[in-house]
Amino acid sequence: MLFNSLEFILLFLPLTLLLWRLALGWGGLRPALALLVAGSLLFYGWWNPAYLPGLVASILLNFWIGRQILNALAAGRKPLATRWLQLGLVFDLAVLGVFKYAYFIADNLAVLGGWHVPFAPLLLPLGISFITFQQLAYLIDCRRGQVRDHGLLDYLVFISFFPQLIAGPIVHHRPLIAQLDTARNPLLPTRDHWPLAVTLFALGLFKKVALADTLARYATPAFEAAALGPVSGDLAWQGMLAYSLQLYFDFSGYSDMALGLGLLFGLKLPVNFDSPYRARSIIDFWRRWNITLSHFLRDYVYIPLGGNRLGAGRRRLNLLATMLLGGLWHGAGWTFVLWGGLHGGLLLINHAWRDRCARSQRLGTLAARVPTPVWIGLTFLLTALAWVPFRAPSFAAALNLYAGLPDLGALFAALGTAPWWPTPAFWQGWLDADPALAWAWIALGLMIVWGLPTGWRWVGYDPEPNRPLKRRSGVFQGIIAGLLLWIALKTLLTAPASEFLYFNF
Repeated sequence: MLFNSLEFILLFLPLTLLLWRLALGWGGLRPALALLVAGSLLFYGWWNPAYLPGLVASILLNFWIGRQILNALAAGRKPLATRWLQLGLVFDLAVLGVFKYAYFIADNLAVLGGWHVPFAPLLLPLGISFITFQQLAYLIDCRRGQVRDHGLLDYLVFISFFPQLIAGPIVHHRPLIAQLDTARNPLLPTRDHWPLAVTLFALGLFKKVALADTLARYATPAFEAAALGPVSGDLAWQGMLAYSLQLYFDFSGYSDMALGLGLLFGLKLPVNFDSPYRARSIIDFWRRWNITLSHFLRDYVYIPLGGNRLGAGRRRLNLLATMLLGGLWHGAGWTFVLWGGLHGGLLLINHAWRDRCARSQRLGTLAARVPTPVWIGLTFLLTALAWVPFRAPSFAAALNLYAGLPDLGALFAALGTAPWWPTPAFWQGWLDADPALAWAWIALGLMIVWGLPTGWRWVGYDPEPNRPLKRRSGVFQGIIAGLLLWIALKTLLTAPASEFLYFNF
């Protein structure tokens, strides 16, 4: 089931909210949480019921292993706790490996060594990468002694809560389970929750349906053409920029909707998106894009590898290895590894530049004089270039698209003839993409990215669980949210709902 589907918006969500509120009023917190778990499992199983038993078994086994780790620590048996952790890590990574990487490995063995391993590609369970990382972090924190006592029901909510189940954010156990404490948070949204929640959901739905899906109609033809052969400069730039914006609005839309859905049930989820195309460097980009994944890679990969504690050379190696693993986490393909390597290399260059500026007062002063928009534009261009292998189906397709970028004559010719003023045909683009309007949509996307705040900042969402929300949604925001929701729903009535891009990871 998709957040942007009519069955979710008009059936599942209202019914789940109604039953949840009734359960809270009649039975109290624990029955309401049990109903929330049941609804979340129904949400997951709607896509493919065959994978639901596997999800439940994985959750139960990880909870049981976590209890064994905590019991061993309580008994002073740290080596036993470590062995339980190793068992849990092997199980989780094996499941992820079989479903996501086994065919990739078998295919590469066949190409490199002539070893033909009979292994057909498996249908990837939704959210397996996010769920695996969340449970890995939980088990590691159990071994570190950082998990407070809780019951199975709390753990079930922590893993299966449907707003974050499929595509993140990667939720840390401590802040979310703490919110399930009746004394601290009775899971009853205040008057400030509802307007913020509905506004966030409407913003996210509009970004996905009206912006991301429209831009996809201009990105996809370019990458499909690149998969067949060389492409012209205008098509190469169109594909690269349209996909960069499609992914931006797709992930931003999902993140806003997840925050809004969490608030509807009285839970604050962590912010996972903070205007990354306004970043002034690649380092800054990774503080704004997929924030919870960045935190996971830092806390559970980069720092355990040694972080920056073992000298500059080891720090560079650790950073590059972390980004390569981050690329592979996104998908079982060499194009994803290349994307991770590109970002790893850019981060190394960025760190070297910052270190050089810190040592040289003259260079630091010169860098400080460069206008901020220049740094933002450069960072966006580098990020967009790196998205090419992330989207391309093969190295050859990525190289074909890269080869078209220097053809600036074709690009300027297309820009010179492109219509820029909104016309009836422009608004019809939501329903039927006109190739001539590609640059108008790209320009609109860039104006939104660089001219408007991200959704959670606009509505005043505070991700800190212990702080009450301060209502900032007024009449103006309500009107805007209502208008965007109406446009999104009208679009959904004429076009089928499409998957979020991060559903594939």
